[in-house]
Amino acid sequence: MTRTSNRSVERAFALVDELAENGGGRVSELAERVDMPVSTVHDHLQTLVETEYVRMEDKEYQTTTRFLEVGHRQRHRLEVFKAVRDELETVADETDEHATLFIEEEDQAVILAVQEGSDAVNLFAYPGARMPLHAVAPGKAMLASMPTDRVEEIIDRHGLVELTSRTITDSDVLFDQLEEIRQQGYAIDEGERIAGMVCIAAPIFDKNDRVRGAICVCGPQSRIDETRRDEIADIVRRAANVTQVNLDYV
Repeated sequence: MTRTSNRSVERAFALVDELAENGGGRVSELAERVDMPVSTVHDHLQTLVETEYVRMEDKEYQTTTRFLEVGHRQRHRLEVFKAVRDELETVADETDEHATLFIEEEDQAVILAVQEGSDAVNLFAYPGARMPLHAVAPGKAMLASMPTDRVEEIIDRHGLVELTSRTITDSDVLFDQLEEIRQQGYAIDEGERIAGMVCIAAPIFDKNDRVRGAICVCGPQSRIDETRRDEIADIVRRAANVTQVNLDYV
């Protein structure tokens, strides 16, 4: 593929990202937002419409559910998703909170599955949502399971972005916490991505001791006190262990 065609693909995906982020728009609006010529935007949009990844309604372009289909198929190909499905529901039922499966992809924590317990608050968490590894409990659980040079590489590439006043932005503090996570077998974030929320996560390993993801429970700080944190930590560690066993059979 030539550099010109590479650039064309990059521009098409920049448009897709813009449409997904802001819910759509007209050609001239989109051209201004992505800083491309109107004619270029129009050409890319027409191709995306022809391939059914974008549609036009009332002169506004929007993404279609074809992307959902692609993501759904890919999710069901992942062994860790197959191994965790029943266990994640059990975690949500036992805690009555928000239970999620995360994986690491392209140096980010990505939600792969969500189960809501009876008292779960609305976190606007959905499969495919991405967030910095250092700012969420499952991300830290996975970072703690990686070699130090890999963690350093991620920090050098992406930095330690501050999402709330409690987000870890000092690499020394992060490495100290990762060592603690390795020793106790689970990670906690206290309002580091969402103020007022506590999340507790345990890493999932396969039989070769490679980290394959993390199971996480999140709830309001007012409900997850010190006693309950120990209880939830035991639940997510047990669920991660069961998932590890299940991975041998998927």
